[in-house]
Amino acid sequence: MAYDILIKSGTLIDGTGAPPALADVGIKDDKIAEIGALGDSRAKIIINALGKYVTPGFVDITNHSDTHLTLFQYPRLESLLMQGITTVIGGNCGASLAPLGSRSAIDAIRKWADPSSINLNWASMSEFLSVIDNFQPAVNFGTLAGYSTLRRSVIGEEARIFTPEELSKLKFLLQESLREGAFGLSLGLSYGHERVSSTEEIIEVAESIAQSGGIIKIHLRSEGKELLASVNEAIRIGREAGVSIQISHLKAIGRKAWPSLPKALEFIQHARSSGVDINFDVSPYSTTGSPLYSLLPAWSREGGFGKLLERLKNERERERIESELKEFTLHYDRILIISAKSSSVVGHSMAEVAEHMKIAPERAMLEVLSANQGRVTIVGRTVSARNTQTALRDPNALVASDGFGTSQEAFESGNLVHPRSFGAFPHFWHRFVQDKSVLKPEEAVRKMTSGPAVKLGISLRGIVAKNYFADIAVFDPKLFHDRATHRNPYRYPAGIEWVLVNGKAAVEQGRPVGVRVG
Repeated sequence: MAYDILIKSGTLIDGTGAPPALADVGIKDDKIAEIGALGDSRAKIIINALGKYVTPGFVDITNHSDTHLTLFQYPRLESLLMQGITTVIGGNCGASLAPLGSRSAIDAIRKWADPSSINLNWASMSEFLSVIDNFQPAVNFGTLAGYSTLRRSVIGEEARIFTPEELSKLKFLLQESLREGAFGLSLGLSYGHERVSSTEEIIEVAESIAQSGGIIKIHLRSEGKELLASVNEAIRIGREAGVSIQISHLKAIGRKAWPSLPKALEFIQHARSSGVDINFDVSPYSTTGSPLYSLLPAWSREGGFGKLLERLKNERERERIESELKEFTLHYDRILIISAKSSSVVGHSMAEVAEHMKIAPERAMLEVLSANQGRVTIVGRTVSARNTQTALRDPNALVASDGFGTSQEAFESGNLVHPRSFGAFPHFWHRFVQDKSVLKPEEAVRKMTSGPAVKLGISLRGIVAKNYFADIAVFDPKLFHDRATHRNPYRYPAGIEWVLVNGKAAVEQGRPVGVRVG
């Protein structure tokens, strides 16, 4: 038989958890046509994969390319393709680009990007997905509906509980989005507009999702000292609503919270044993990337950016915020600013900025936030490496970048990015499979491929099998590692050789070729 692409003599790790096996893979059009000993078969492109691993393309279940707008600004998304990522899920952490039921609905993404920089020519979920289809990014894209986006669609910028009528409107918008292609609902319970949402309110909304088979994806209410209570809230939502739960980027932030992480894993395993369908994903780093304002006391963030900036102009409230920040014992030398409207602070720690301004670091933080209208992103060294390893080993864990797709061209913006946007999956492989042998190769591949695909209900992807879509990564397992660093993040990883998206080569012999067939 003649194929379009023939991958010969590779070590196949098919994504199911089955051990590696030597096999050829024949691809015709956008599907996998045959697997086995394909001998003298002909093909337009023949890939010699001897000594290389052949795996499904990786599925990034926590990705922010949509809400950071890089999906539109850098649609070739080389930083994802060069990691072996072929599918991403957006609409995370309570914010999505649809549905837009009011003018203020899009404001849910303002903490990350300026929505005026793109043409918002859609309102419903179906219209948005149609735009993405026509735009055709380089990887496959799916989305959740964000709770903050839905809230703003119904009550605008108000941060308050719903009336019964308003909650009915929100549930209607959500059901429409699910019918039109959303995979479920995402929550960002630590953010200002959603913190006011009670667990009971969320359970009521979640019950309507259970009927459609969607999932609830949760950015926990707290990843610090209240981690265990927040995990219990996620479990309660899953149990009482009868809905599948995915906890986003599970971690314990701050030394005082570190001992809680193993206990949280016990809670999750016990919940699964009692019938709750709950999983979590992990970004494989000991550093976090987040908006700077998220370090402020919770009360000061209520109501979103507008209310926060008003409080920063009030001297009495500024002093209260500064006083509470001092009680947090933040390590300002470990807080690196990686993006801001004013590039003069980018690449400097908050301690360095405070020293330059000759003021206390707490006051410097508020000055930087005010000067940049709140839109400042940081990297913080606040996560235990041991906890990260423990979480990744857990059978209920999946792997996710928690980053976004971009390109080396973005270096010209003057801003930095967290290295996870260029290296999360190779970092996971190199550190936890090759170096530390925390996981067997087949276990690691499952956490990056079929695990997230099955959790989301994505059919015909995440596994290398006959008649599945030909999303495939070919890499050298000994050389596959990240090269992006916090100070120099715009570096592609080593060891990736070929990446196929829907049967077309998007990376050839270690180089992205600009193909957009997602």
